[in-house]
Amino acid sequence: MINQRQFSSEENKNIVRAKDALGQLKVNPRDSVAVMEFYETCGRELQEVAVRYFGKSQLGKKAVLNLLVAVVSRARSYDPQSMNAAEWVSDCADAEARRLREALGGAGGSRGRRTRRAV
Repeated sequence: MINQRQFSSEENKNIVRAKDALGQLKVNPRDSVAVMEFYETCGRELQEVAVRYFGKSQLGKKAVLNLLVAVVSRARSYDPQSMNAAEWVSDCADAEARRLREALGGAGGSRGRRTRRAV
């Protein structure tokens, strides 16, 4: 019985590219080619997190760059044996987005995750 998710050929290529870029960033976080490769393969995850926390505003667009910098700077902590690249990126981006939202003192927080209010 196969319990693994079946990936398309393109998804498999992106997973390998993300792992390669993270491996290069572990060695040298200032490797601009690896940063670009990483963004090309994982930028969508960063954008999704930014929209979830800050909405589709200018603040959300700026947050993507902050998330990119934060994830790249944490590349040394990525362990491909314990977690897949997309999951690791989303976890790091979520943590940074929460930190940014708290640092902004709630600015943009109302545009992020919405809480339900009793009627």
